Amino acid sequence: MITLSRKNKIAIIAIAVIAITLVITVPNVYAQTIANNAVSNIRTLNAKGNIYQTIDSNTIKYYPAELTLTLQPTSTKGNVKLFDVTSGTLVANGVSYSFTSGNGGVLTGRHAVLLQAKGTDPNGQAVTLKFAGQYLYSWTEGHIVFKIDAKLQTADTNYTLLMQASPV
Repeated sequence: MITLSRKNKIAIIAIAVIAITLVITVPNVYAQTIANNAVSNIRTLNAKGNIYQTIDSNTIKYYPAELTLTLQPTSTKGNVKLFDVTSGTLVANGVSYSFTSGNGGVLTGRHAVLLQAKGTDPNGQAVTLKFAGQYLYSWTEGHIVFKIDAKLQTADTNYTLLMQASPV
């Protein structure tokens, strides 16, 4: 028989509360192939979710966010499929960030996606979007399920995008 001390019980309860809070606040988003041109194989990724901003160590704000990226495949090297980001936008809290370039890769053996995109905010300041995620194909044709951990780096602050994609 295992006997837990009061500190262990409090720690278990705290972890459970944090886990439940994350499950409730992490939004569902979708990622869908919008365009599939047979000649160029251009893909458009649409996602909806939340963007989080840490104000100080005690305050975290989050806002709804919508992300659209246009991806152009460039090459395939074994289990790695490389692509360029040709355009995109991220709208969060009424602010629109535009992306004009970037690159990334799909690691098919690990079902992982890595991406970095460069762009500007409405004031012309440079921003960078970096994300890593895992994917799987859903039962609905044309849909991909993503689990994404992303960072938006601006001149003023860094934001975190926590998204779990699901089919529409």
